[in-house]
Amino acid sequence: MTDKTLRNPHKEEDEGYLAAEAGRGLADNPYPRGTIRYEEWRRGWQIRRDQAQRQHDEGYLACGNGQTLSDNPYPRGTIRYEEWRHAWQLKHDETLRSARLTEAGGGIEQ
Repeated sequence: MTDKTLRNPHKEEDEGYLAAEAGRGLADNPYPRGTIRYEEWRRGWQIRRDQAQRQHDEGYLACGNGQTLSDNPYPRGTIRYEEWRHAWQLKHDETLRSARLTEAGGGIEQ
């Protein structure tokens, strides 16, 4: 065995990911600007933020593609289920509102 301590090459990226997951902002990056560690932390933070955005968009896009609320692929009681449902409901409400306005002749003069 060696006495060499192993360094996690993804340590800062993981820290940034977990920070974004906890709702912390990009300004909470503890590393000095211009360093590799700063960029790795930022990359992890951005990866998590991008994942959250895609999850949020899934339900919205599903509604736009004609899927119903019961098509939610996530298990009830999970955050992902609620995010998908919320995004689906946003698109559904937009569609209903658009249909109402169209039926009423738009109601807005151009």
